[in-house]
Amino acid sequence: MSRLITSAILLITAFTLASCSTPPSVKSSRTVKVVQPPFQKAPVKPTKAPVLTELVGSYSLFEDSESNFEIRQQAGKLAVHKGGNVSPLQQVSPTVFQLAGGRRIEFAYSNEGKYDRFKSTVGGQTHLFIKDDSLKRGREGVTNQAVYTWQLINDLNPNGYTRSRFISPSRGTVDYTVYLPQGWSRESKETYPLVIFLHGQTGWERSFPESVPASQLQQWMARGLIPKTVIVSLRTGRIGASGREEEQWTTPRNETLMTSESANELRAFIRQQFRAGMSAKTTSIHGHSRGSRAAIHYALKFPDSFASSVANAFVSDYALPETMKIAKQNQSRLSTRGIPLRISIGDRDEFALNLGRKASPVIHKYLQDLQIPHQYQVFKGVDHGFVSLWNAPLANGMPNGLGELQFHAGAWR
Repeated sequence: MSRLITSAILLITAFTLASCSTPPSVKSSRTVKVVQPPFQKAPVKPTKAPVLTELVGSYSLFEDSESNFEIRQQAGKLAVHKGGNVSPLQQVSPTVFQLAGGRRIEFAYSNEGKYDRFKSTVGGQTHLFIKDDSLKRGREGVTNQAVYTWQLINDLNPNGYTRSRFISPSRGTVDYTVYLPQGWSRESKETYPLVIFLHGQTGWERSFPESVPASQLQQWMARGLIPKTVIVSLRTGRIGASGREEEQWTTPRNETLMTSESANELRAFIRQQFRAGMSAKTTSIHGHSRGSRAAIHYALKFPDSFASSVANAFVSDYALPETMKIAKQNQSRLSTRGIPLRISIGDRDEFALNLGRKASPVIHKYLQDLQIPHQYQVFKGVDHGFVSLWNAPLANGMPNGLGELQFHAGAWR
């Protein structure tokens, strides 16, 4: 029983992407002009170790995450509760506990001096879980983009990834991670092409950086294999009665977020803060799994808003009727003046093998019949994971991820 429970906890902490690589930790030496925040609070350090009741609560991987569970106290001991399973925690020190099997979790305190978070390492990746009420409180009252922009300016990591938030008029708070190429500077006037990445189900804004090391992108750009590019990885919204149901990337408000040229929407923000995607002709979209459904959707419905589109592991059969309808409606435009579209999938995709999903081959044939140009590739021995598809070798030996970035670059004008 304890082994089963421990496995369940492992699945929770590794929920975002089953095949992610270790998150990049590349740092660049740089001088950053520190911008003062709209307000400052000195961090508070607890004066004593926590008692067990302070550690009890509901925890999530990130706000509104489906990767969530409770830590409860019973008979003077703590235990993790998830989906009817209970896994006891053995106390090693006042802030360190151990699950059956040896996995440790280490509690820490916030800037307010409250023990409301813990770290757990799985497969070389360290995940931070925070109490739900602390996550919610962290956003309360933050309606001024200046707060997030201040954090962004001081945390920016040229030659690596930076995580921040943007307040969208159409969708509210949008979490994102941005990759900035080597040589990027706030003081420069140089502009860059943009790739917007959309994650699959249970993914988040860190799905791309957890899968693609910054060092890999740096190497490709340094060798001139692809242009210096800004990559923005978004997190989709949460909807439903519980507020935890993942929102499809193709909802009306996500369409506005992705395509609007309004002065206070996402594209204008990216242009202002990162000088990237200065026009639709240098803005591409790239999606995996559920995000691939969106990549095809935007290529077919909004071809004037993007330069190119790549869809990895499209298995959303439920979306086929709508996708085919859009393709048929826009056939005349797309057959002669559509944007470059590439669809790729592995022949060992678990959704295709185990659930009979056929979205990729079906949409490929349908677009062929409509004479809508696109690329289609099936990789032998490759599963559904984004990392697997990204690193799958092409016929020329280069990784598919590099080839698909070159595919985007070939469309930029």
